[in-house]
Amino acid sequence: MAAKGITVDLNKPLVFQVSQLGDDYEEWINKPILSKEGPRFFANPFLEFLTRTAWWVVPLVWLPVATWFVLESVNTGLAPTELTATFLTGFFGWTLMEYTLHRFFFHRKLKGYWGNTFHYLLHGCHHKHPMDSLRLVFPPAGAAILASIRNHMDHHFRYHDSGYGITSNFWDRLFGTLPPQIM
Repeated sequence: MAAKGITVDLNKPLVFQVSQLGDDYEEWINKPILSKEGPRFFANPFLEFLTRTAWWVVPLVWLPVATWFVLESVNTGLAPTELTATFLTGFFGWTLMEYTLHRFFFHRKLKGYWGNTFHYLLHGCHHKHPMDSLRLVFPPAGAAILASIRNHMDHHFRYHDSGYGITSNFWDRLFGTLPPQIM
């Protein structure tokens, strides 16, 4: 497709090509290409590797993590009814968060070079290449990076009177409310 003199060549890495589509990005992204083999995103093989994940990797990575949390809850004396209520709250909270993110964040119209780049990597590629079996789920590497900066969980499970920051400990540092292990 050509947009303002820019042609997207599907035989070349796409990310930095689609970034330059400008206002034509939205139209381009919503015309799916139905092929089972996905396109190349990056020329760099390591970056390319990080964008591909088979669907079964997600349960392989996260089921042991979830099992560990359930076992830790049982070991701390959580009653079966409390465990069930916690599980159901987590399930409904997670699915509501997925819905909200998908509806209001992933489908937000971003503009410009970086907006197009960010959107394409996060969700646009899924609309352009819906049959790409290696890009149907969020890669665990990316999820682990996001999870590692969300230090707020220590506030809930260890230090109720510190660690109030959600994605950053900037304000905790400023106000002296860092959890003991970070200080």
